[in-house]
Amino acid sequence: IDPDTLKPLLGNGGGGLSGSPIRPVAVRAIFDVRTALPDLPIVGVGGISRPEHAAELMAAGASAIQVGTAHFRDPRAASKLAKNLSTWCGARGLASVVDLTNAAHH
Repeated sequence: IDPDTLKPLLGNGGGGLSGSPIRPVAVRAIFDVRTALPDLPIVGVGGISRPEHAAELMAAGASAIQVGTAHFRDPRAASKLAKNLSTWCGARGLASVVDLTNAAHH
């Protein structure tokens, strides 16, 4: 909001957090939605740039993830993350990335 005009500065009237600052909010929102609507497919979005970030959102209840801001740093972020997430899961004894979904609810 522009303090002189008291109008939004951004064209769509909104704005807020993106990247890593939004991840804790995303985790909580995903966890709460999964609890309330256990059969709803959820795409986890918000601050995912490392395998453990993806695992956190999936454990909270996301059945898929979306990578956004990390692509500003590296246009191949999503493909690297997918490969590294599989490795991350294997190192923790998980047979598949799918095993992460809802892990915090079991």
